[in-house]
Amino acid sequence: MNNTPLDELQWKSPEWIQTFGLRTDNVLEYFSQSPFFDRSSNNQVLKMQSQFNEQFQIQLQQNPHFLQQELKKMKGVEFIVAYTQEPNFWVIRKQFRKSPNEADALNDYYIIGANVYMAPVLNDVISSRLLSTTLALRKAMNTLHQMPKFSPTEGHYYHQDTDPYLGDKSRPGTIINTPNIGTTVSNTNLNTPSDKEAADRNTNSSTLISLLNML
Repeated sequence: MNNTPLDELQWKSPEWIQTFGLRTDNVLEYFSQSPFFDRSSNNQVLKMQSQFNEQFQIQLQQNPHFLQQELKKMKGVEFIVAYTQEPNFWVIRKQFRKSPNEADALNDYYIIGANVYMAPVLNDVISSRLLSTTLALRKAMNTLHQMPKFSPTEGHYYHQDTDPYLGDKSRPGTIINTPNIGTTVSNTNLNTPSDKEAADRNTNSSTLISLLNML
């Protein structure tokens, strides 16, 4: 667990919840048991102070906003409840307090049921999506480069041995013709396409749709 990056870690303590329950007024205490908690934060400082101040403990228990009011008097790293949707969803925010009215967000954490997660960094999400898009485009370009063919009888055409998306190895090869320049076409063929021409057009559309779906 120590070697696992925090944004890939899931933590929970069913025993703690069974003993104390999980509510908005104690969700920060539950969160403080997790490896996401910073032991040098202002929350920990106030927690240590409350151990020797009975009046302070009473205020913390009776006034849900008392902790936030005390944190605003300090500077440094702190944890607050940024969003609540009881009974099973909370967002905990780690931020750096500069003044009573100014704080910079550092990280967000989600508590869903008993599970605690760290929100991924936006840069990591964008990088992952761009990498997936790049790989899909490269696969599409490789497929397109292998399809163009030429023969004296057929002219230029596209040949696809199998459908790379459906993985149907029994499917016959597909030939999409591009007519040679100078080919004489009768008036009848212009008005009424042959069965082979109609099949080629349908295959052409199907191939292009498959490539677009991969993107």
